[in-house]
Amino acid sequence: MEIWRKIDRAFAWFLQAMAWIAAAAVFVIMLLITADVMSRLLFNKPFAGTAEIVSSIIIVVCFMEIPHVAAKGAHVRSTTFYDKMSNTWKCVTDILAALIGVIVYACIIRASWANFINAIKIGEAEIAGSLRITTVPGRFIIIFGSLLIILEFINEICKLIYKLRTGRDLAEKGEAA
Repeated sequence: MEIWRKIDRAFAWFLQAMAWIAAAAVFVIMLLITADVMSRLLFNKPFAGTAEIVSSIIIVVCFMEIPHVAAKGAHVRSTTFYDKMSNTWKCVTDILAALIGVIVYACIIRASWANFINAIKIGEAEIAGSLRITTVPGRFIIIFGSLLIILEFINEICKLIYKLRTGRDLAEKGEAA
């Protein structure tokens, strides 16, 4: 079990790093929009492609942050019935929710894959005036972020099954391996 704990900690660290990338992307969006507005107001010359660049960066923010949110258990949920459940039923409910998450994000990967490959083949880009912004990184991030959240859901399912079988969290030390 110690190796699982190490992998879990390393994966949690990696998801935290992805969340920091998302936070940096939000900062870049803020700087870009501020500079665009100031350029528009002061010089009557807005930056070309600001909307397209921001829409591309938002994809990074969403798909790099979601796996970290799942790892922290910070998704929004209604707990009206959940709080009244026994610990066993809470685990079962969480396993079912994670399984649904795996299916949903696998469908996102499946739906996105062909478009990602096509974007690479044709050099797909959004055009804003004379500015050409490739869509390949955004399409890759959708697949990469979806894969990360699937891995997090599988990790969570394993921890919940362990908890159902032993009555202890995987993070607890002291059990026999």
